Amino acid sequence: MSAVSYEERFRVKRPGPGGLPAAAWPFFVATMLAAGIAAVAASLTQHGDIRWLDFVLLIVAGAVAQTLAIHTPANQVFHTGLAFTVAAALVLPPAAVVVVCIAQHLPEWLRQRYAWYIQTFNIANFSLSGLVAWGVRDAAARFGLDTGLPGTTGVAVTAATGLVFVLVNRLLLARMLKLARGHQLKATGLFDVDSFVTDLVLAAIGVGMALTLLIEPAAAPIAALPLILIHRGLVVPSLRALALKDHKTGLLNARGIEEAAREELTRARRFCRPMSLLMIDLDDLRGVNNRHGHLVGDAVLSAVADALQAELREYDLCARFGGDEFMVVLPEIGLEEARAVVDRIQTRIADSRVETSKGETVGFAVSIGAATRLDGDRSVDDLIGRADDVMYAAKREGSSRGA
Repeated sequence: MSAVSYEERFRVKRPGPGGLPAAAWPFFVATMLAAGIAAVAASLTQHGDIRWLDFVLLIVAGAVAQTLAIHTPANQVFHTGLAFTVAAALVLPPAAVVVVCIAQHLPEWLRQRYAWYIQTFNIANFSLSGLVAWGVRDAAARFGLDTGLPGTTGVAVTAATGLVFVLVNRLLLARMLKLARGHQLKATGLFDVDSFVTDLVLAAIGVGMALTLLIEPAAAPIAALPLILIHRGLVVPSLRALALKDHKTGLLNARGIEEAAREELTRARRFCRPMSLLMIDLDDLRGVNNRHGHLVGDAVLSAVADALQAELREYDLCARFGGDEFMVVLPEIGLEEARAVVDRIQTRIADSRVETSKGETVGFAVSIGAATRLDGDRSVDDLIGRADDVMYAAKREGSSRGA
């Protein structure tokens, strides 16, 4: 999949200026400055006249591709607009490349109503990636390598510009996701083989369109036709991911975690490895809804999800299992270690609060039951049943604890 921008579907815990998380603000400013300086520096030199027909075509086509973006539960946006930006970096002067990047994102911004800093970063990211790619093309031209002519050398140089664009774009986005959301590089999926190869294919189509525009412009629409197939290919995985996600918390839903938990149990049984499972019940969610309203109740659910994810490893599985129930699968974890995880979760939950529209702060508590795989377990339901028993015992005792 083509992950080239990001959107806001998360609760900012420590906002900085304008709502951007404080840790991400310096990188945001640095990216903006770098894009601006690169644009000015590149435009100060003489680089020929603008190809106006190409300019208009790339703006329109890129904007259309961007408005057809696919939004995923992982808070990323997938689209085919990258191909048109790569093409712009190959056939237009630097100032026009920046204009294409801006015009490409404006319609989507108006349609989706993102926070200002989200699409501003996306524009700066695309612009800087496009200008670096343009710089590769310009450097090649200075050494006498004409990217506008057919031949092995010209194709190799244009291919290099596409690769450079993809790398710069993803590295900048990965850093922003780390600072703004705390996502580690692996969790972003930006450099997964399937995702990265898809972007390389999009860049290759952009290279093909650029060469077509330079050699035979009338054939450019034919060069762009594969983008329709790629877009259709992005829709299906996105719909499948949506079907396995809980829309309120962003965690897996019951269907999503059951499939993954079965795979973990099968692996643990095959290699005789430990595995634990937590069942977590949010205490008195109905009372929170009655006293403060369902929006506060939803905020509490999200806060519990945040607390769980903060105390879990990247490869642990976490889901909203039902209305007020959560489930966690802990591979390679025995009972004693599971109890330590329970203690950490309870400590974090005890310190968590949500704020109502009236300025009130609302605390909450959970009851947790843990179960570890036994040799006789044949299904995930065996662990769920034992963890449920412990959880309800803890709830009856009023201890909001379980192990």
